[in-house]
Amino acid sequence: MSRARDKWSLKKWFTVYASSAFGFAELGEVPAFNEKQLLGRVMEVSLYDITKDISQLAIKLRFQIVKVEGNKAFTQFKGFELTRDYIRSIVRRGTTRVDSVVEVETKDGVRLRVFVMVVTKHRIKTSQARAIRKIAKEIVEEKAAKLDLDEFVQEAVLGKIASEVYNSAKKIYPLKKVEVRKIKVLSNIMEIPFKVPVEAEAKESRAQF
Repeated sequence: MSRARDKWSLKKWFTVYASSAFGFAELGEVPAFNEKQLLGRVMEVSLYDITKDISQLAIKLRFQIVKVEGNKAFTQFKGFELTRDYIRSIVRRGTTRVDSVVEVETKDGVRLRVFVMVVTKHRIKTSQARAIRKIAKEIVEEKAAKLDLDEFVQEAVLGKIASEVYNSAKKIYPLKKVEVRKIKVLSNIMEIPFKVPVEAEAKESRAQF
């Protein structure tokens, strides 16, 4: 028992920060023997943990530690996903769920797989679902082509991309809800360019959330 306690006492505590897209917000503290132990480690939090906005509790974010300086561990965005409970709450009997999965590359060269979910008010025809899926695909591709990773992630998480899909797809059939339900980074996280935060930049970025 004492040996285990001694081993634990040798660990140092590191403060982990979110990626630049989330204003380098503090995610918490983790113990490790050294910096190498931390590199590559993945942390999962809800957007609520960053914003304290209860309406964002269903958004699960994943960050991977890519750089350690002193007792600070910095991360890169790895992906996000809506909780299953939230998705079940908006997909009801009598509606149609239309899923669109799009692989894109952002303006700064990061490859992403983006999952868009459209829920209609009533059941629809296959041809209508196909048309809605096409609209979602085109909007995601257009966004990725003109936005860098941080900008794309912010617009996805804050619902701006979903809003554009909604406004275009509702012309096909009345909609109940549109969500970007998941994003997965396909590029090697450790190879995505990383910049050390500047306090002014961090405050400005955090203000968006």
